[in-house]
Amino acid sequence: MFRYLPWAREGLFVFLRLVLAVGLMEGVRSGFFAGLLPFYAPEHLGLSPATFTLAFTFHQLSENLSKTFGGLLAERVGFGRTVTLAAFTGLLVLLLTSKAHAGWLLWGLAILWGLTMSTLYPGLMTLASRIAVPGREARALSFTLTLVMPWVGIGLVGVGQVAQKEPEAALTLLLAAQGMTLLLALSLFPFRIPIPQKAREPYPLKRLLLFLPAAFGQTFAPALVSLFILRFAKEELALEPIALGGLLLLGGGLALGLLPFTGRQVDRRGYRFALVSGLLLLALVMARLAFTRSPGELALLAALGGLGFSLFLPGWNGFLARNLPQENRAAVWGGLMTVEGLGVALGPAVGGLLWETLGIKAPFLAGSATFLLLSVFYAVLFWRMRWN
Repeated sequence: MFRYLPWAREGLFVFLRLVLAVGLMEGVRSGFFAGLLPFYAPEHLGLSPATFTLAFTFHQLSENLSKTFGGLLAERVGFGRTVTLAAFTGLLVLLLTSKAHAGWLLWGLAILWGLTMSTLYPGLMTLASRIAVPGREARALSFTLTLVMPWVGIGLVGVGQVAQKEPEAALTLLLAAQGMTLLLALSLFPFRIPIPQKAREPYPLKRLLLFLPAAFGQTFAPALVSLFILRFAKEELALEPIALGGLLLLGGGLALGLLPFTGRQVDRRGYRFALVSGLLLLALVMARLAFTRSPGELALLAALGGLGFSLFLPGWNGFLARNLPQENRAAVWGGLMTVEGLGVALGPAVGGLLWETLGIKAPFLAGSATFLLLSVFYAVLFWRMRWN
């Protein structure tokens, strides 16, 4: 079995426990903000929707804006320590939630929780790149993300199902899950991310600027349409939410199923083609979505979108794994994740403005243009520059 895994056998058990810990914390977070608060906050805390949704905004801002420092802490202080701190803070926030009858208190708890969680992804992705089998870096990073992300949906759906009937029981469920996560994190407390000892040539820091367009654009483009995709599907495509969910499942399932193959090609032949072609394919899919009405064509576009994502994800991760500096890698990765977070934050606002001024199709075309510009930018970059 170990022959097919992209991570080295040494330290794999610890790595998978860290993946589980981060995944559980993601599930608790999504379950808390999206599954519990819409039912718990109005009835038990007396807070308006604007108040408890703003807590999530503050939480995201505090996490994303501090990821550079969080990555530095994960690598310098010890990843096991920062994971334990995040798990403890999450448990503390859940214990104090029933007392947060004022908006400022809920906002403060959300900000504190976000600050401690800023260490998780920079540390986890850096560790995944460090223990990757040589030649399998793109697959190692891509599979790491695919192991964590499903927990977001599990937390949302699972907690939401309970919270709509018994909000207090849902909070108890979250406390139990976070308590288990803290015990798991405590077993990892001494762990530190291995740091390469081999001396390297000075890294040209200006090269980091070349990662920023994709870091921002890959989240900004889909965020342009994220908040009104259900309305667009209903009014323009005559699709019910369950049908839209089926299309998303088709695209997501195909992307996940193709990752072993696209990731292998990236590791063997390089990231350039996958990154450029994945961005181009996503651009074409978003442009066509603005005008299609055929159910068959929608299914085809969902499949092509899944193919595009399965090319882009290992291409982007391979690009990072082979070109980011080894020194302070977690801090650098945290900086890029901050830029990605800005794309998530700004996309919905820009999309709403485009919708209001130019119509509901405009955000899709703007997202398509973003992906297309990124594809052209990196095609020219890889053609004109040599990447050692």
